[in-house]
Formats: sequence, C-alpha cells, structure tokens
Amino acid sequence: MRKLSILSLFAASAALGSAQLIVGNDQSGTASIYEVNVQTGVARVLYSSSTADSKPWGMAADNVNNVLYWNNGATLYSATYASLLSGTPTINSVGMTFGAGTVNFVGLGYNPATGRLLGTRNIATEAVYEIDPATGVASILWNHPSTFDFGGLDFDDATGTLYGLSDAGGAGLYRIDATSQTLVAPYPGGETDIDGLAVGGGRAYYVTDGPNTTQASFYVYDLASGAQVGTLASPFSGTGTFSGAAYAPALVPEPGTMIALAAGLGAIAARRRRKA
Repeated sequence: MRKLSILSLFAASAALGSAQLIVGNDQSGTASIYEVNVQTGVARVLYSSSTADSKPWGMAADNVNNVLYWNNGATLYSATYASLLSGTPTINSVGMTFGAGTVNFVGLGYNPATGRLLGTRNIATEAVYEIDPATGVASILWNHPSTFDFGGLDFDDATGTLYGLSDAGGAGLYRIDATSQTLVAPYPGGETDIDGLAVGGGRAYYVTDGPNTTQASFYVYDLASGAQVGTLASPFSGTGTFSGAAYAPALVPEPGTMIALAAGLGAIAARRRRKA
C-alpha cells in the first residue's frame, strides 16, 4: 500500500506536468500571457502589463532549456519557465534584424535540433526564416508561395515537423517544408482569421486573437486525422490584431503543488524509515 501511495503521487505529478498551452494577444491596455491547462481548460495569468512585452505577435517554447520566447514586432522577448512561474519574471529582449534592417515576424516556432527560432512574415519577403535567439539575427531558410500568409507557426518537437496556419490559399493548418505546403485541416466553420498556433502531444491548437465575447474558443485538432476534437475557452478580454501560442508541458506544475507533492513524498518516506 505504501508503494501504491508513492506511485500515486508520482502519477499525479506527471498528470499536472502534461500538456500546457501558453497564449497571449496584443490587445490594447493591459494584456496578459496565460497558461491554459488543456485538460481542464483553466487559464491563469503568468504575466501582465500594459507594455509591449506582454503583447505577443508570435510565441515559441524551447522545451529543452525551458525558455519561452515571444515577439512584439521586431523585438524578441524571452523568459525562463522558472522565472515565469515565480510571479515576477525577468524578461530579456533583443532586436531582430535581417540584412541591414530590423524585421518583424508574425509567427514563431523553435527547432530543438538547431537551437534556432523559426519565423514567418506576411509582408515583404514571405518566407520561413531562421533566427538566432541570442542575437536576433535572421536569415531566410526557405521561401514559400505568397499565396499563403502563415500567421500562426509552430514546430512539433516529437516529429520534427513545421506547421503553419494560413488565412489565405485555402484557410487552414499546413505542414510546411522546403518544397511543399500540405493541408492538414481547414479552419472551423465561420473562422477566417486565426493567428496563434501551438503543436504538441499529437494536437494542434488554433488560438484566436479575441475578444472572447466574439471569439469565445480556441480550437483543438488531431494531427493524425485532421479532425477537430475539442475547444478551449479563450481568456482574452480585448481585441488583438495578433495572437501567439506555444506548447510548453514543462511550464507546470505550480510551485505550491510541487511543494505539496514533495511534502507528501517526504512524509511517506519518513514513515517507512520509522517502521524499518
């Protein structure tokens, strides 16, 4: 029975640490970056401010080094998961450049194999760019037809696949590579503008830019079948032009939960030692 209790606590910890969606939009006034539990739909604020550093256009998660990246225009922001969970995050920033000038991106992903961010633009040279997260220097990885405007972007760590959401060229979710753009699933009925994308755990999360009075839901799609398998309530209170999303399963559990779990494990271990 004691072994079962210990295993149950570990199982609870694993369940808490699975499948978190991080989202934000660039609404005016005070904006927030949220953690959304994809199992319960509960959203909680990670960071709020009225400044640009809380208003993402794109977002990406480095789940190897536990760093969240997001941008507003040509400024790339980052914070460690531990910092975000602390309640008073330290946010770093760097300007992004391409050639001799600054450059904006509307979608971000992170490739753990290269340690580089991936970005897309919907003006000027529409392409998939590779971005050094330390310096902000970008280069074109490959061009794609201007028929598409990939405003949502994410890299699936498990399969090494890049996905994008396009409002044009047949609105929907696409697999993107150097030579092709393959439709995986369309937008839900009635939706024509979705700017945030997170991919992980076999799911794609379409993140609308709000407000939740008119765009009440985010959409969940199964990557294998291309079928919509659910929705999540949007926490956005205001209208955004852009939204960003990332799949960051390591950005949980909450510190208090971890303390409680550790205390429980410690108590069980102490009882076992006394009876030994």
